[in-house]
Parts: sequence; C-alpha cells; structure tokens
Amino acid sequence: MVLLPALLLLWVVPLSSCTDRLRTKFYLHEPQMQITDAVTACRQNYTDLVTIYDQEENMMRAKVNGSDCHWIRANTCTWSNGDNVTFIKLTRNFTEEKCCGALTIAGTWECFNCSSTKMYFMCYNQGKPILIPENKTWFEAQLYCKKNDSNLVSIRNEMENEQAKEAVNGSNSVWIGLQYNYKVAWFDGGHSDYKQDPKGECFTFLTNRPTKPCNTSSLSTCAPLCYKRFIHVSKEEMSWEDALDYCNTSGLLRIESEDDQRETERELKRQNISGPVWVGLRQSRLFGFWIWSNGHYVGPWTYWKGDAPGHQSSQHCGALENVNGAFNWRDKVCRSKFRVLCEVK
Repeated sequence: MVLLPALLLLWVVPLSSCTDRLRTKFYLHEPQMQITDAVTACRQNYTDLVTIYDQEENMMRAKVNGSDCHWIRANTCTWSNGDNVTFIKLTRNFTEEKCCGALTIAGTWECFNCSSTKMYFMCYNQGKPILIPENKTWFEAQLYCKKNDSNLVSIRNEMENEQAKEAVNGSNSVWIGLQYNYKVAWFDGGHSDYKQDPKGECFTFLTNRPTKPCNTSSLSTCAPLCYKRFIHVSKEEMSWEDALDYCNTSGLLRIESEDDQRETERELKRQNISGPVWVGLRQSRLFGFWIWSNGHYVGPWTYWKGDAPGHQSSQHCGALENVNGAFNWRDKVCRSKFRVLCEVK
C-alpha cells in the first residue's frame, strides 16, 4: 500500500530522460577559405569557430573528418587597446620573438621587432587614422598615442584597412596597433587551462596529416572548423520567475546526467562565471519535492551538495554555484536575482 502514492506521483510527474542534447557539436564547413571569411561562415551557420578548452574537446575535434587543414579560433595577436584580432592581412608567417604589426603602402601588413625597429606610426584623431611622421619603436609609438588621449590604429575590416592605407601617405611601412603574444587567447574571451604552442601565427590552425602541413599564412585558406553550443548564459540578473519568460520556448536549463553537468561546467568556466546562476530546478508547490521547469521529476541523477534540500515553504528554486571548485546544485529563494542558463534549440 505504501508504494501506491509513490507510483501515482511518478505517473503524474514523469522522470527526466538523459540525453546528450547539451553536448557541443563540431562541424567542418567547406570549402576552404581565408580566416576572416571562416569567422563569418561559422557565425552565420553555427555559433563560432571552434575553441578548445580541454583535452576532451580536443579529442572530439580530432574525430571530425574532412579537410586536412582546419581553422580554429585561437588568437595570439591582439590590438594595443586590448581588442581581439578578427581581421588580418599579414602576408607571411614570422619568427620574431617580439613582433608588432606595420601597414605597408600596398595595404598589406608586415611584422617587425617591436623594440628595435623604428618607423612612422598612426594614431586616431577624432576617430580617423592620422600619420605621425616621427621614427619610434612600437612601444614608444603606443606611449605617444596614449599621452595624446588616443591609441595606435586598430583595423577590423577591409574598409578600415583602406582608410588606414590612404593615411600611409607614401611611407614604406608604419606602425599599427597589432602585437603578437606567445600566450594563446581564445577569441570568444573564454578562460582555459588548455595549452597550445603556435609559432609565428596570429590565427591557429590544426592539421590531421602532420606529413602534409597546411600553408597557413593569414591570406591562405583552410576549411573552418565550427562549433555549436546548446547553453546560453544571460548577461542580466533576474528572478527565477522572470528567467522562465527570458528563456521562453527554449526553456531553462535542465541537467539530467553527468555529461550534462560536465558540459554546463565547461561553459561556466569558459565565461569565468562562478555563480550562482539559475537553472530549471524548482520545488513543487503541490508535493514539496524538486522538479524541472518542464514538470519532470528530478532524478535519478542529481548533483546537490549533500541531500536534496527540503523546505516547508515552496518558494525555493535551484541554481548552480561554484563552491571550492565544484558547481553544485544549491537551493535559493526564487525572488533572488542571478544570471540565467537557458537551453538553445
């Protein structure tokens, strides 16, 4: 007789089913193209060029069949104002340890030693690039621009490159704000402990045939390796009830397996978020146990810190929070305001 109420509840509130719906998927987008076109293609059709944050993702990437040469979205070049480089016209790979970018009279880019080479440079003046006809190192040029409430010129597309080219005004090469770093940074701003060791490249590529390496100057072509993520993190904080409306048809995030938990943690670490962040957990107002926002019962897999919390009040909802390195499930008052995790269709 004791089993009857429990069976009735399972009939009323179905169990969640474990799926791999949250797992990041990789796609090889043909044909081969230059890096700037690769970024556009991935953003239009998927999420972005692939970023690799741990060995597991690297192994998943290695399973993608197709072209020998893959663009991925690692960046070792930055602009002097800190922005990522998404457009580039370097004509060759380079070997200099301290390498900074210069714009040539032809409109292409070269890389020279930042601290030993001196040349003219370009700063902004009322938003437009102007030539400063003084021979300085890249660091001296950067300091000059900043002292005049400006910065070395950044170039984000072909139109801006043409504007800067016109400002060169007959000089052979002039400094722009491009700087090469040996530390890899992923373009999407993610935080990762996964290491690469690129040499002489602003954009990182991968090849599946070491005996047949790619020609990977910035103007050469590779097939873009794209990814699609299925977890969205809101920028704004809101209550759990408001989060329901925010996620709308896609729904608040459900974590139904260890794989789901791992994928969610990867996304939070990528965005350097320690929480708390709302997920689709809430306490049933009728029975008091925990259910997902779609009405499914939580279980059998859970990730509470200890046993599932119980409250006489039903105004408690579930969030993820990083405590001592673990993103455990935590109960919070539903009217509290946190960022939100939604599923992406």
